Amino acid sequence: MNSATERSTTPVTAATAYTPRQRHLILTFAIIGALIECMELNLLSFPLRDLATSFGVENQTIVGIITLQSLASIGGGFLFGWIADRWGRRITFVLFTGLYSVAAVVGGFITDLGLFTATRVVAGLAMGGAFGVIFAMFSESWKSPKRGFMGSVLQGMFIAGTLITQLVLFTTISLLGSDSGWRTGFVGIGVGCLIVAGAAFFLLPESTVWQAARAATVSTAAAVAAGEETKAVRTRPDARIVRGAIFLTICTTGVFAASYSYITFAPTFLRAEGFSLSTSTVILTVGTLLGIASYIVAGTLSDRVGRRRATLGACLVGVVGFGLFALIGGGNVWVAAVALMGPAIGYAGFGVLGTWISEYYPTRYRAFGSGVTYYVARGIGSGLFPLAAIAIAGGDLRIALALGGVGAVLGLVGCLFVPDTANKVISAEA
Repeated sequence: MNSATERSTTPVTAATAYTPRQRHLILTFAIIGALIECMELNLLSFPLRDLATSFGVENQTIVGIITLQSLASIGGGFLFGWIADRWGRRITFVLFTGLYSVAAVVGGFITDLGLFTATRVVAGLAMGGAFGVIFAMFSESWKSPKRGFMGSVLQGMFIAGTLITQLVLFTTISLLGSDSGWRTGFVGIGVGCLIVAGAAFFLLPESTVWQAARAATVSTAAAVAAGEETKAVRTRPDARIVRGAIFLTICTTGVFAASYSYITFAPTFLRAEGFSLSTSTVILTVGTLLGIASYIVAGTLSDRVGRRRATLGACLVGVVGFGLFALIGGGNVWVAAVALMGPAIGYAGFGVLGTWISEYYPTRYRAFGSGVTYYVARGIGSGLFPLAAIAIAGGDLRIALALGGVGAVLGLVGCLFVPDTANKVISAEA
């Protein structure tokens, strides 16, 4: 066999298809994209009281906008996932980042609540493209032995985006006041995202694994058109894939419910308990750092014991963390602040789920499948669940936050029925 034939039959895999520079560039933009994605919701949750004051509405109204934004991300998961699998990871990254940046900048100048809500729906749609594309880029370029660890670092950047948003908005609100502060923060973050979109257009490499998978799909379509079905490969998911995807979505929905109970209600809970903006920011920062650490622990563990067992353990931690907060969070305000650290690390399953979701789906529809799973779960878990929780709690933020434990239980049950994908070789075919 000559060298040309050898090259043509060599599988295109994540381990062999990239130069070190290309792999580092892909990871860099994946990390930046993850940071940006998390800013979307936190642009509303951290300054929730400030937004309510600016528009003259109750806190629940802003929570309703958060819900609409999260539901819009479901549509974005479908749309941008399809675009990424059809036309590539790079152009899709540029599109959703650019659209999000425009929505953030425009939102910072709007004084009408209806128009502001529209910009948040657009932002939600744009960020619906983030997860599927980011983790497709990552899994298609990173070698398998430590994919769980590196995926947890990448997933940790989503929560690090919370920290960046908190620091930016704390600074702008402290310096400029409530109304001008959050508006300036919106514009500043939006401009930064626009710069990232421009840099990605010129520097982000396309996924070589996706290109090979796309070429195979085109060849399959041509074979079917020519009546040569025996040469065609299966391009649609079978029943086993669909069944696992349903349980993976259920698991992810539960972890989202746990995480956004904390993200949505913790900032306002602390302010309602009498903590100043600066003190509550410090407490939230500590919780964020603990959350990132728990992500990395769970992701690293998943490389050793598998994705399912690591997620199961993380959800057990969540059940305990939310349970302790429910039991002791109603006493002394400082005890409540310390107890809040339980929910802060109670959604460590995300340290595994990002990698698990992207490994689960084949390359030919990885971005679409990942985006749909993640954003359907997010729309329900981070959109509908917090709205239901605060209604069930009758407006009591401590109870609403504690209800996040229900999500941890749901994540625990869902993960039991999903096939483990640890050490899977990512290729054009798988």
